[in-house]
Amino acid sequence: MEREKRFEVRGRLMGGETPLVCTPLVGRTREAVLAEAANVVAKKPDVVEWRVDFFAAIADTQAVVDTGRALRAAVGETPVIFTRRSVNEGGTPIPLDDAGVVALYDAVGAAGLVDFLDFEMGNDPAQVRSVVATARAQRTRVILSYHNFGYTPGQDFLVGRFLEAERLGADVAKVAVMPRDRMDVLTLLSATATAHAKGGIPLISMSMGPLGAVTRMVGGLFGSSLSFAVGDAASAPGQMPIADLAAVYGVIARARGAK
Repeated sequence: MEREKRFEVRGRLMGGETPLVCTPLVGRTREAVLAEAANVVAKKPDVVEWRVDFFAAIADTQAVVDTGRALRAAVGETPVIFTRRSVNEGGTPIPLDDAGVVALYDAVGAAGLVDFLDFEMGNDPAQVRSVVATARAQRTRVILSYHNFGYTPGQDFLVGRFLEAERLGADVAKVAVMPRDRMDVLTLLSATATAHAKGGIPLISMSMGPLGAVTRMVGGLFGSSLSFAVGDAASAPGQMPIADLAAVYGVIARARGAK
């Protein structure tokens, strides 16, 4: 699978002028995940993300695969991102060690149930290489991500994270940071624009919380290819409802002269 600046996944363009709208699923049980999916699909997001770190049976690989299979049937041709977010990067504690997480990713990728695996580039380098290599063999795309819920590092560091994800073999690079003031929000947007000009893969970026909410609306103007919106429940601070974000994108597209 070739890495590209823009590509289609189930008819959705990743890397286009208008960001895709993704909504998270955070249910703790199979029934809760599928109920969320039914509610969310009715709101027509472009992508759904299964945040499996919320899933109580995450240590049971067969339960995860079976739920993933049911989720795929429920969402049809809507692309799916599979994500275990670590505690260090804002996730929920789970009863799996790092090797167990890699094995779970391998099993989910092998089952062909999802379109993207989101893996944190701060993981052990050997595990990052393993996930990327296995996913590529399984023809599943990889998002390599960096999250900082404490503050916003400097622009050069953030640009470096985007470009490092590409160097490590990601199909998409993601950076999410917490702003302390308005200048931090501008730092994130500037870093996104710089990385977009220098890199060769789609980017996802956001400044979190109420202060950074504007980046979820205008990030596409700076090179971000996807933003997260609330379906049933938020997975990070600052997420907006799907309909509100889609309406904003419509206004921006019209202002830019889109047909």
